[in-house]
Amino acid sequence: MSKFQRLFSILFYINRNRKVTADELSNEFGVSVRTIQRDLAELEQWGMPLYSKQGPHGGYTVLKNNILPPLFFTEDEGLALYFSYEHLMHYQTLPFQTEIKAASDKLYLSFNDAIKKKINEIKNHISFWTPPQKVSAPFLNDVLVSAVSQKQIEIEYEGKKGKAFRKILPYGIYASKGLWYCPAYDYSHQEDRLFRVDRICGIKFMDAEVSIRTNLSEWVSKMEEREQIPFKVQLTKNGVRECKSIPSLADHITLHNDGTGSISSKIPIDEINYMARYFYLLGGDAFVEEPQELIEVILSHARAMLDRYNH
Repeated sequence: MSKFQRLFSILFYINRNRKVTADELSNEFGVSVRTIQRDLAELEQWGMPLYSKQGPHGGYTVLKNNILPPLFFTEDEGLALYFSYEHLMHYQTLPFQTEIKAASDKLYLSFNDAIKKKINEIKNHISFWTPPQKVSAPFLNDVLVSAVSQKQIEIEYEGKKGKAFRKILPYGIYASKGLWYCPAYDYSHQEDRLFRVDRICGIKFMDAEVSIRTNLSEWVSKMEEREQIPFKVQLTKNGVRECKSIPSLADHITLHNDGTGSISSKIPIDEINYMARYFYLLGGDAFVEEPQELIEVILSHARAMLDRYNH
């Protein structure tokens, strides 16, 4: 076995067993204890977080995290992974933000000069753009920990009526248009609520027992089963272009020969206010035929705007 092979084998062995002695490694790999000690020193230089303890109960232990075994990528796979990391950096706040940056840096340093040059050339011609949001979510990791561990938390939340304390059980977090959202069970209102994570001003973990057990996937399934009502709208050519940018609408557009279009689908009742704001902004490029509840909310927006400019 070459030295290079032995170093990787030692890395796997320690990572699998977590705690070993130099004598164990010496017997396992058939080399002297002195050679093992030199190998371990070299692995530490590679960045393996080893802790050594002297004495009869001593040995070598991997600190804090598991070390993943080396992976071998093709050039295109390496580029794809690197630019995936680059896309994530558009978010001002991320779970594992420091670790993502460290992983991206390690990947870049592993490339040879030719691939680094290629990356710099590609950067001039591609961007995975996410609308930038100048807001931070300092409690994002805490909310994620609460969701994964299924622990109730008390948050100080800045809503429409100002700041208030809420006891919630987060189901998970998801990103949309540069912002992070947290669906959760709100104990104050005894129902599911959706929270903007950047509006959480403080957080405290609670010791209370949790009787509700769910996760983000189950919450999404529940959302898809919400009560829905028929939805019909006529679109101009520009209306078609605008609605194609909304994933929930794009799949339901029927194109006509003249470039106009229509939508005949269903929408959840609790999304009427959201849809009303969107179609109000489309103005004459969209004409909603039903539901009547949606039409009434659009008209109320129009009347409020008219009253504002008439005074």
